[in-house]
Amino acid sequence: MREGGDLVSKWVDFYTVSGAAAASLLGLLFVAVSINAAETLGPAAGSSGRFAEQAFQNYLATLVISLLSLMPEMPATILGRTLVAVTLSWAFWACIRFYRSVQSIGDQEYSFTALRRHVASVAAFAMLLYAASCMSWGDDTHRYLIAAALVILLSSATFVSWELLLAVARTRQREEQGES
Repeated sequence: MREGGDLVSKWVDFYTVSGAAAASLLGLLFVAVSINAAETLGPAAGSSGRFAEQAFQNYLATLVISLLSLMPEMPATILGRTLVAVTLSWAFWACIRFYRSVQSIGDQEYSFTALRRHVASVAAFAMLLYAASCMSWGDDTHRYLIAAALVILLSSATFVSWELLLAVARTRQREEQGES
């Protein structure tokens, strides 16, 4: 075990469950997008592709961070540095995705909805970055912050996945009404 082995062993169950949940939900997201590819990724998809992308990123971040945290005998400082690098790349992409969402439609109400949808992800990445930075400098007392961030990412991704399914249903309904 890495330094603070007793502390780490107490987190094994949490990271195992969060990783398994993220992997399962990521698989279901792949199935939903595959079955509804035209509605999700086609020209009439609207915001569906952005919903799928955000959910995918949050599930994948949760999965990767859980797996990294379960790696045996990795020192906490190395784990912290690794999490900083991984989190910076995801946070950067989350900010770009948020900017694109807000800019894609000039509607102020849509911009507020995009802000609300992205703020949880950005906040979770900020929490991860802070906790990982502390860990990389030898302060291993912020594991609860990492856990909270993973719960936020899972919850946010699940919420966005629900929005994706609603958007797909609206697209299908519009298509059916157009054919009638």
